[in-house]
This record gives sequence, structure tokens and C-alpha cells, in this order.
Amino acid sequence: MDPPKTPHEHIKQVANHPAAVPVDSASPHLDFSRPNQSLPPASALSATRPVDLTTPPSRHGEPRTVLASPALRASASSPTESSQSTTPPPVLLSTLSASDGESILCIAVEAGEADAGSGTTANGKEGKDGDRSRVRTDGGEGRVYGGSQGGDIHVWDLETLSLRARLTGHEGAVLALQVVPTHGWLISASGDGTVRVWDTRTLSLLYLIHPPHDNIGDILSIAWVAGDLLDDDEHAGHRRGREVPGTSGRRRGTARLYAGCQDTSIQWVDLPPAPHPSTANDSSASHRSPVQSPHHPHSHASSQSYFSSSPLSHSPPIYKAPNKFFDSISQADKNRARALGSRRGSGDSLNTLGKSLKDSRPATPNESGAGQGNGAGQAVELQFQAECITPFAHFGYVYCLLVGKSNDRSVLMSGSGDESVKLWRPTTSDLLPLATLSSTGEDCDAVLALATKDNTLFAGHQGGVVRVWDLDTLTCVRVLRPHEHDVLALSVLSSSLYAGCANGWIKQWDLRTFKLENAWESHRSIVLSSEVCGMGGGGWLLTGGNDASLKVRSTATRILVRFSALRRALIPSLRFDQIWDIRAEDTKDSATPAERGFQGELFHTLANFVAIKTIADDAHREDCRQGALYLKRALRGLGAETVILPGAPDKNPIVLSTFRANAPPRPNRFEAPRRKRVLFYGHYDVVPASAPDVWTNDPFTMAGKDGWLYGRGVSDNKGPVLAVAAAAAELRRRQEMEVDLVMLVEGEEETGSAGFQEAVRKNRDLIGDVDVILVSNSYWLGEDVPCLTFGLRGVIHASVKASPHQNKPRRPPLTLPSLQVESAISKPIHSGIEGGATSEPLNDLIRVIAGLTDADGRVRIPGFLDDVRKMSPNEQKLYEKIVERYKNLNDSAKLASHSAVSDPLKALINRWRQPALSVHNVEVPGPAQKSLIPNSASAAISIRIVPDQSLDDIVAKLKSHLEKSFRSLRTQNKLSVEINHVADWWLGDLDSPFVSAMADCISSQWKVDPLFIREGGSIPSLPFLEREFAADAIHFPMGTSTDSAHLPDERIRVLNLENGKAIVSAWFGNIASLDL
Repeated sequence: MDPPKTPHEHIKQVANHPAAVPVDSASPHLDFSRPNQSLPPASALSATRPVDLTTPPSRHGEPRTVLASPALRASASSPTESSQSTTPPPVLLSTLSASDGESILCIAVEAGEADAGSGTTANGKEGKDGDRSRVRTDGGEGRVYGGSQGGDIHVWDLETLSLRARLTGHEGAVLALQVVPTHGWLISASGDGTVRVWDTRTLSLLYLIHPPHDNIGDILSIAWVAGDLLDDDEHAGHRRGREVPGTSGRRRGTARLYAGCQDTSIQWVDLPPAPHPSTANDSSASHRSPVQSPHHPHSHASSQSYFSSSPLSHSPPIYKAPNKFFDSISQADKNRARALGSRRGSGDSLNTLGKSLKDSRPATPNESGAGQGNGAGQAVELQFQAECITPFAHFGYVYCLLVGKSNDRSVLMSGSGDESVKLWRPTTSDLLPLATLSSTGEDCDAVLALATKDNTLFAGHQGGVVRVWDLDTLTCVRVLRPHEHDVLALSVLSSSLYAGCANGWIKQWDLRTFKLENAWESHRSIVLSSEVCGMGGGGWLLTGGNDASLKVRSTATRILVRFSALRRALIPSLRFDQIWDIRAEDTKDSATPAERGFQGELFHTLANFVAIKTIADDAHREDCRQGALYLKRALRGLGAETVILPGAPDKNPIVLSTFRANAPPRPNRFEAPRRKRVLFYGHYDVVPASAPDVWTNDPFTMAGKDGWLYGRGVSDNKGPVLAVAAAAAELRRRQEMEVDLVMLVEGEEETGSAGFQEAVRKNRDLIGDVDVILVSNSYWLGEDVPCLTFGLRGVIHASVKASPHQNKPRRPPLTLPSLQVESAISKPIHSGIEGGATSEPLNDLIRVIAGLTDADGRVRIPGFLDDVRKMSPNEQKLYEKIVERYKNLNDSAKLASHSAVSDPLKALINRWRQPALSVHNVEVPGPAQKSLIPNSASAAISIRIVPDQSLDDIVAKLKSHLEKSFRSLRTQNKLSVEINHVADWWLGDLDSPFVSAMADCISSQWKVDPLFIREGGSIPSLPFLEREFAADAIHFPMGTSTDSAHLPDERIRVLNLENGKAIVSAWFGNIASLDL
């Protein structure tokens, strides 16, 4: 009796099996002289197909449903892996989460025109520019598409990496994706045996392609071949003699889609350019089936099938029930999947990489809340024809297809579980075999991934081998053996090869030396897919894994560093503001917006900035100094003149930077408006990251996730500071900066701006006169509607204390204002002995505090409301507009959150334009013991003031009221009141042309008019700067209401930073033309 096979030997044997489908013994493509040719049982076949890759690796060595050797079950974080790295890995820009919680099995990238670059594609698209073949031709935005095991296609915006939409309709896992930019198409293949073609402009379904019969299994791979690359039959050398319907009159512009299948066949279908969805009502509409509208996600598409108008697809698209041969999942796996589904809220749904066991879903361009499509469209239903099939193209599943060049001829390459790569010649009527690249040796295993660069083919194998083939000589020139883990994904970018492995790691080779250059853990378990997006100075590497995430890493070189070095080398003796006419190569627009934006160079700058713990306290004084120095260098690198100004003694310094106008003079300089000077105020200090264990990531290590950047200070206020600086730098780079920008960035804002006013007055000449002040240090009301802030309340922090009458040194001021009551008691006393016989400070303090407000929360200080400005009709309309906007969004309850008033309008008025008094804490000295009477007590209070209340007047009224209340107690204790900090209110001028210009820029960028809002908080330096420079201030918030400033997991959306930068840039241009 033969010894039992190990799990690895079992998987290897089945993966190499020549027929993984029901076979005809008379088939000429089967060689029964080969060993182990008997058909394995259905249960064994599951080992050769990547079923349910979300299943955790087995710990017991049993066979599992993934093409992987037992070695992959070991821990991925081994020292040997990390020790191979010779350079730091590409920087992680963002982690994108699959909203359905499923594995990301395939990725496609569609770069916008501005984001295209020189990366080399890993998917075999034709052209020397590699990824440039995936540039959108309609001038639209770039996108990232991720196909999930749950059957959804996630659509992310390439610039902001935020989720735009989710395409649904496939009944099985999405196993392959390809973008056809010339047609504006996204093609998806699935485990349900169908192929779908989507319009990338509208995200609507154009074609639904059915299999020719019921036993092809999963469609594992696809490849698109342009029509002009198909050889004519008379030049093909030979043909099989079969006549394919419709080939005699091929349509102009028709191209071909090839599909590699689980039944070992390669099939193809010809698709003419689809009409734009706007023509859905034309004469050909009867050939299409309706697609669900994105605005009605519960509407169902028609189940009726139609004939296609294509001459190659004239037969009825009859689709039979899936063949049970491929349903080899065990009952245990079904039970486990159902358990997982029930935790996700869908107890009776079970997805595999093969057929889905849940009910059919209609095709839909998006789901509620995910993205926007453009209404309903019509889809043409087609079917792979029996004449357009190469059966038994391999002796195993066709895992990958790729288009490349061999001896200057376009070829189709296929990789299979039979360990070979085959080259095919696509002709107008057939697919002709050219060569077979077979591997020899004990390490031969299934080919799971392919990638090309020029005339070189890279083949990733099961078992951790990457073979390098010369496509001209058809010889294996090198074998890379980095490990024993299956290579499931390959991508080539510039001179690097990236291999995604079954242990979650990425391997990087330098293709000039074939040296293993880098290795890092990218996903927690398995890397299932990868794609690259080339851009001018480098590119992005995108990987998908079975941890339901897609990781985006940047390999781009740092443009800012090159620019700074070049500037110093070329012009060491000149002032930077004197050389606006000098344009070094790196100052031109060779860098793309993505490279310069918050997913490129600014990402690195902000990440380094966040890493510095600029907390404004004594323990982090040196960190704050280093933060100021870093900001100085960063702004100088962006083209500003930058100096450090000292603050108050033992306080943090201030960074002063000037971006000088460098736009050429206007033609008629006498009629041109006077050059404006803008003062921007911001801060680089942050609040402490309390409870770091509550944070998802390290607070001072910036992390990207689903289009957001996380880290302490990204929103308050380091991100907006860099966005404003980047806006000026980009205008200078294009020689279009028409205003001077002066940036004052302090380091004490979170603790009251100590020393800021004195430093500004002392350096008034360096700052100069200004025309307008810009601030970006607040937030929207929600996440969807941009805002402009036109008012802030002022604040008075006071401390009130009740304590003994003895002459004692005064207690130093608290961080918050407080009330103190001094007592005749020199030390705490026991309540059982002295209780009722003495005046207790805490009781006195409570009575005094209780008299500050009435039962309805109204402040009882006499004359407190006398000077509050009456609300004008125009201001009332602004609040009503806000309430109406949120009512239309069905979110009006947000306006009254945490409010005792249920009416949203009254809640807004109380929060923004009415004064308020708050008690923050009450303290007693020493440890709290239930039997002791404290000898003193203090309280911290604050008062928010509004126009036209006076700080001095409210302070005097507060003290007078407290003293009068305390005298009425006839106590032996004494009361002391200390004012710790004050900040005046601020109210902007809505009639200012600077405000109007900003509102116009916001509307243009966000495509919606901003809401004009006020806030209940305070910014101490803002009213001071207005008075000091006699200039209007504009408060332009970039963050949203969910940014969690001062809280764990502080974040800001990349889209908000990018749009904020664009708005500021446009605003500079608009105000330059104001004739004031």
C-alpha cells in the first residue's frame, strides 16, 4: 500500500491534474499516459480552486481550499523575512476597506490624464508607457476598482482614495478586472460564470455576457485585445477550418475579450463600442435589458433576455443553472460560512469563489449611500459562442491571461495549474498556439500570476518560485526563489518587480540586478492581488488581501526635496523672491497633482509633521521647538522666506513665512489693482493624545484609511496649515502667484496664545501691512455641506475659591478659571465631631455657584444680557437656510444634538449667538474621604460672550455678583475670584468682497453653495489680528464635524484637504483682481 500523501503533495497532484471538469475520454487534448490521470473526487477539486480565501490558515496541516503550500500556515512575521530588506518599504498612503467585509481578489486602476506616468503595467496592456494605457480618455477623474469575494466591485477615487460607489450584480466572487480606457469600460469576470462590462463614466452596466454552457465553472482571468492587434486569417499561417459567424464583416472598432476558465478552456467574444447611455432610447434599445437605477437601489432589473445586435452574438443567450460538479464545498464549510454570514446580518447567504448559493441579485451601479450613478441605463445580453472556444487550452485551470509581445508580435499568454505558460496568436477567427513554456524540476507548480516588462515575462508559481522568461528566445533566463509561499500576484513598476505572497508579504526585486531589494508584511494573511499606477516621479503599488482591505503605497521620489536642493544649488546668493522668472526643471508641472498633493509629497510632509509631538507643555518644549524648525524647513522648501520668531519666555516660538507674488506684471500696470497681501494665521501645537490605547493607531504616526488621514494634529491644525502653504507653492511653481501670503503659525494656541500678541507687535515691520486675514481652524456642521464661519463667541475663564481667612500665599492660577472659598478651618476636620459647628467652604461655594443660573439655565448676573446684539432679519434667514438644508438631508436632528431645546433653529441660536455660563469642575484639597470636611474648595467656570458684550464689563459684573452672593451667606470664610484667561468675540463682515470671493470659490469647487455658520468656541488671536492690522478676517473651515479634534482618532478627509488647497488657490487669484 502506498504511504498517505502529505497535504502539500495532495494539493500539488490535484493542481497539476489535466482535467478539473467532466471530461470526454475521447478528447484528443487528454494524455492518459501521464501518471495520476484518474479523475479526482469532487472533494479534492476544492483544493485546486481558491475557494473562500477569507478562511484563516489551518493550524493542523489539513488540506484547505487555497492554492498554497503548508509553509504558508506559519507566521508571516518571521525575522528572516524582515532581515532581507535593504531599503525602507514604500510609504503606506492609505488602507481602503471593503465595505462588504470580503477579500479583495482583483484590482484595476484607471488613472486620470493628470495622474498618468511612466510606470510599467503588470497587466499586459500594450504600449511603452505602461500605465499610460489606462489613462481615461474622457478627461475624468482617476479611479481604483477592487473586486471582492462577496461579488461587489468597490470604486474609489484615485486622488482622494475615498469610496465613490459600489457596483453589484455578480452572484459570485469577482475574480478578474480590467479597464479599457479607449472605450471607457470596466470589465469584470466572476465565479458565477458571467462577464459584465460597465461604463466607467456612469457606472452603469453595458453588457452582460453569459457562458456557452453550464459547466465552465469560474471565469478566473480575462484579457482585452484591440481589434487592430488581431491577425487576419490569411496571414495567420494556418487555421482550424472552422467558420465563426460574423467574422466576414467585422465591425470597425470591434475588439476582443478573452476569458480563462475553470474548465481549462479559453473563450472569447467580440464587442463593438457600446453606445453612450444617453442613446438608450434609440432603435437598438430593444436589444438591451434595463439596469437598476442608483437612486432606486431596491428596484429590480428585468429578467427578460434579448438578442444582441452584434453579428457575432446572434444566438439566444440561454443561461442554464450552474453545474453541480463545481459545488464541492463541504458541509462543514457551508456551516461555517453561514455562521459568518449571520454575524454580518445575512444568515442565509454563502459566497465562494465559485457559485453563490444565495438568491440572484439585480445588476446595479451602486448601493444606497455608496456612490452616484446617472440614472437607469440599458444592458445588452450576450453569450460566448460555441465556435469561439479553445477547449482544453491547458491541462488545468487557466488562472491568468496576459497580452504582451514576442518577437515584435502581439501574443496572448496564459498561465495554468498544469505548471505551464502558453503563448497564443489571436486571429480574427481563431486562437492559434505558438509555444509552451514548460518548467522542469521538482519545484514545478501551478502558474498563479503573470507580469511583463518589454520582452520579459515573469511567472509566479505555487510554492514561491518566480520564473523569468525571455519572450523572444522563449527560454527561462532566471529563477527567483524568495521563499516557499505561493506567489499570487505580480506587478512591475519602473525597474522593480513586486510579488504578493500567500503569507501576506510583498517581495521587491531590482530588475537591473535581480537583487531582492525589499520585503515587508502588507496584509495580515494572504496577498491576493496587486496593481500599479505609474506617475512621473515614481508610482503607487496597490495590493488586496483576505483581510478585506486594499493597501496603497507610494514609491514616488520626493519632489519637494529635489526642488529645494536644486534651488540652493542654482541660486545660492539670491533672495528667492527676486528670481520669479527663473524656472528650474522641477518647478515646472512635470509633477502631477497627485504627487504634489496629500497622497504624494504633502503626505510625507504632513506625516513627518504629525510625528513630532508638539504638545504645548513644559515636558514637550523641545519637541515644539523641533516642530517649529521642521515647519520652517518645509515652508522654505515650498518656496517661502521663513524665520523663527521668539515667543514669550519659556514659551514656544512662532514661524513667520512669506510667499511672495511672482506672477508677471499685468499688461496695463497703471489700471491693474494694487497687489494684495494676505495674512494667514494657524498653529502647530496640539493637545495631548490622552488614552492612547483608545486610538486605533499610534496618535503620532499618521495613517490613511478609506480616504481619511488619522493622527493627532491632522485636522487641528497641521493639515490645513500645509494645505494653504501648498496652494501658494503651486501658484508660485506656475508663476501665477498674484498676492503676497504671510503665514503666522504659533505654538501656544491650545493653551491661550501666551506671548503671541507681544511677538506680533514687536515684529510688525517684518509682517507688514495686510489687506485680509485668513484662518482655517474650525469645522463644518456635517460631512457633506461646506461652510464659511462668520462668528465666534468670546470666553472668560475664572477661578472661584472658598478658603480660610488666614493670610496665605495666593494659589497660582488654574488652567481653567475658578472660584475659591477660603475658610477659618486650617485643615480638614471630621464631620462627626465638627459637622454643623463651623462654616464649611464647600457648602458656601456650592451656594454661590448655584446662584449664577436659574432652573432654566439662564444666567442670573444682573445686566448680563443688556448689550447682546439683536438678531437682524438677514441673520435669521441664514439660520433658517441651514435648518432647511439639513431638513432636506433628513438630518435636522443633528442641529439639536446635546441640546435641551428640540427646535433646531432655537438650538442653533442658543449655541452660536447667545451668551452662556458653564461650571467645569469643583475641587477640594487632598484625597477625597467621605467623613472629612475640606478646609477649602474651588470651582472652574467659564462665560461665553457674544456681540456686543464687553470683556471688562462682564468680568466686573461677574465679580460683583459673586461677592454680593457670598456676603449674603454670613459665613466666616472668604471668597476669591481670579480671571485666568479672556478672549474677545469675533464677527465677520458678510458684505466684504473677500468673503464673497471665498464663497464663490467654495461653490465652484464643491458644486454647492456653502452654509454661513457661527460657532460657540473661541480663537483668541483672531479679533486681535483684526484690530492690529485693521483688516477683515475670513474663517474658512476645511474639516468636517466628525474630525474628532482633541479626541481619540483625530482625522481629516483627504478630499477636504485637496479641495481646501484648490479653493485657497482660486481665492488668491480672485482677490488679486479686486479693485479696493
